[in-house]
Amino acid sequence: MITMKNLRRESALFSIALAALFALAGTPAHAQASARCDAQLSESLVDYGRMTRAQLLERQPDPARASLGKRLVTLAVVCAERTAMALSFQGAAADDTGFRFAGNGRFTLRIVQAQLDGKPVRLAASHADATGSAPSSLLRPGDRMSPMDGAGLAQGQRLTVQLEIEPFVGVAATRVGAESTWEGAGRFEVLSR
Repeated sequence: MITMKNLRRESALFSIALAALFALAGTPAHAQASARCDAQLSESLVDYGRMTRAQLLERQPDPARASLGKRLVTLAVVCAERTAMALSFQGAAADDTGFRFAGNGRFTLRIVQAQLDGKPVRLAASHADATGSAPSSLLRPGDRMSPMDGAGLAQGQRLTVQLEIEPFVGVAATRVGAESTWEGAGRFEVLSR
C-alpha cells in the first residue's frame, strides 16, 4: 500500500520524507525558499508500504541492487517578482549521483519536466554551464540547477519541477530476519538571485 500525506507548512519550511516499512521510511526533509519566493511540495511523505523480498527482487535492475520503484513529486515555486532561480537538494551523498538511503543504499532524484511561467524549460547545473557539459536530468549532490533559455539563465515568477524519486538497496540488504524500516531524507532549497 502506498500512503501519501499532504505537505505541512512550518515557518517557511516544507517537508518531504521518503517513507515505508521494509522500504523507504523517514525523517522529514525540507524544501526551503528564499524570502522573496514561496515553495510548495506536492507530497511530504512517500510511503512504499510493506514489501516482501520476492516483491523487491522483481525490480532488480542489476544483480547487485534492487529498486523500490519510482514515485513522482512536484515542487512549485512562486516568487514576488521575476527572478533567476536555482534549485538544490541538501542530503547525505551516497556517491556522485545519489543520496544515502537505508544504510548502504541510495536514492536518485531525476528531473522529469520543468516549466517557468507555464513554458517548458530545461534545468542545467551551474557547473555544466561553466564546463559546457550537456545538461543532466539527475539532481546530484552539490548540484544547483537553474532554468535556462538559450545560452543564459531564464527569469520568471513561477517555477514548477516534476521530480522522480527512485530508491535502491543492495541485494544483501534484502535478507532480513524481521520487518525492517529503511529511510532516506533531505531538503530542497530554492534560491533567487
